[in-house]
Amino acid sequence: MHVNPLEDSPLFAGLGTHALNEIAGGLITETWPRKRQIIGPSQTTQRFRILTRGRVKITGSNSQEGRELTLWLLGPGDAFDIVSLLDGEPHAVSAWALDEVTILSAPMPLFRSWLERFPHLRLAMHRYAAGKLRELTELATGIALHDTSARLAHLLLRYIDTTHRSDKPCIDPMLDLPQEELASMIGSVRVVVSRALADMARQGVVSVHNGRLRIESLKRLLRFAGESSV
Repeated sequence: MHVNPLEDSPLFAGLGTHALNEIAGGLITETWPRKRQIIGPSQTTQRFRILTRGRVKITGSNSQEGRELTLWLLGPGDAFDIVSLLDGEPHAVSAWALDEVTILSAPMPLFRSWLERFPHLRLAMHRYAAGKLRELTELATGIALHDTSARLAHLLLRYIDTTHRSDKPCIDPMLDLPQEELASMIGSVRVVVSRALADMARQGVVSVHNGRLRIESLKRLLRFAGESSV
């Protein structure tokens, strides 16, 4: 078990013990209950947060139409809001706790000073930002070019649990979410996602086993991802 919780985050890979301890000493612990909004757009410039327990979704929304799109699903080791950290400007997103979560946070100016002082932290942060940008690009491409079944198939493929020892892979518990949340992750609505999952089940692509979604045929799932298009 790690003494310093920062050691479990890819953001702090390569930092020495002295730097890790200094950063850890400047962080405070926050706890948030399930389904609570952690930050809105106006708070994105105030503190940088590292998630250590639970799941958080980062969303964009249209308040007039009541529509919401999940831009990122975050788990332990992830952080937010990296956009405001890097450019200092408010970011039109909100963060919501999907579980009871524990977070470490520091004021944005303090975290920027650590980026200046510790090159390994700066490099890891750039790599992390690039990964999140890639995820956002894939989301935008999927919404523009693929129908709901294909987008759902791509989402399931991204969250296959590689640690599960079985001839039929399960979906990572990170994606153990209501259908409404799955719909928000692919720019759709619950009723459409429900029909897509039912169709996959009828065709022997997925099933539910002990409460977890399981891939019955990886080949057929790949076919869904490749053949469904607008």
